Amino acid sequence: MLGLFTLVAPAAHAQTEPPLDYARTIEQSGMVFVPYVGMNRGPIYYTSYEQVPNGPPTNVSGMRKLIVNLFPTAHRQNLYNGFVSQNGITDAKVLPPASACQPTEEIADLLSYMPVGYTPRILAGNYPIACSLSLFFFSEDEAKVLSIINARPVITLRASIPLCSPASQKLNISAINQRLVTDGVLRSTSTGLTGNSWDVLFESSRLAQLSPSLFLTSDPQVGWEAYIKAFTLDLNAQTATMSTSAASQPVYICTPDPLVLQFG
Repeated sequence: MLGLFTLVAPAAHAQTEPPLDYARTIEQSGMVFVPYVGMNRGPIYYTSYEQVPNGPPTNVSGMRKLIVNLFPTAHRQNLYNGFVSQNGITDAKVLPPASACQPTEEIADLLSYMPVGYTPRILAGNYPIACSLSLFFFSEDEAKVLSIINARPVITLRASIPLCSPASQKLNISAINQRLVTDGVLRSTSTGLTGNSWDVLFESSRLAQLSPSLFLTSDPQVGWEAYIKAFTLDLNAQTATMSTSAASQPVYICTPDPLVLQFG
C-alpha cells in the first residue's frame, strides 16, 4: 500500500486549470463545448476546418507572400455566435498546439527551392484561427500556388484532445470524506477539510484497498488517484486541504474518449 500513494502523491496537486465537467458536454455543428466544473466557461473544440487565404499575394523583397489561415468551419458559417448565446457559454478560447499543424508535402516540395527562412512555415494561431501557413514564392509560381490552395489543403492538422466520455462515472467524494472524518484523518474547517498530508495519503489509500466500492472501480488506485486530486497537498508543510467547493464538485473516473482534430 505504501507504494500506491508514494508513486502518485507528488503530482496529485499539479492541476493548472479547473477540471472539466464531461457530463455537460455539448456538441453541435462541428463544435464541442466542455465546461469547467461549476461554470459555464470552458474550451470549445472544433472538428471541422477550412483554409482561407488572408487576401491576394503581396510583394516582399522581390518575392510574393501569402498567409493561409485555418479557420473553424463554424466561424466561417456564422454558427459560433448562436451556439455560444443559445447555451450561455463563456468561451475559454483554447487553441490546438501549433505543432499540430504542418505544411502539406505537396506545397513544401513545390517551394523547397526558396531561400532559408522563406520556405513554407507554420505560424501560431490567433483564436479562432487554429494556425496559419506563411508562403513565399516567386511570381512565376503564383498561379500554381493559388491553384493548389483553391483545390487542395496546404495545411494539415492532427491533434488528439484527451477528453473523458460524458458517461464517465462520478466519484462520491462526500462518502469518502465522511469515512476519513469519522476516522479522525480529516477535520472540518470554515473553508473545507484539512488533515496531515501523509495521514490523508496513507489512510485514503488503505480505505481504497479495504472498501474499493467507495472508489467505483475494481482497480482501487484509479479511484484513489481521482480522489487525491481534489486536495491541495503540501508535503513539506505536511498539510492536505480540500476546499468546500472542491468537496461539492463532481470528480470523474475517466473513461477515455479522446477528441480527434483533423484537417488535410
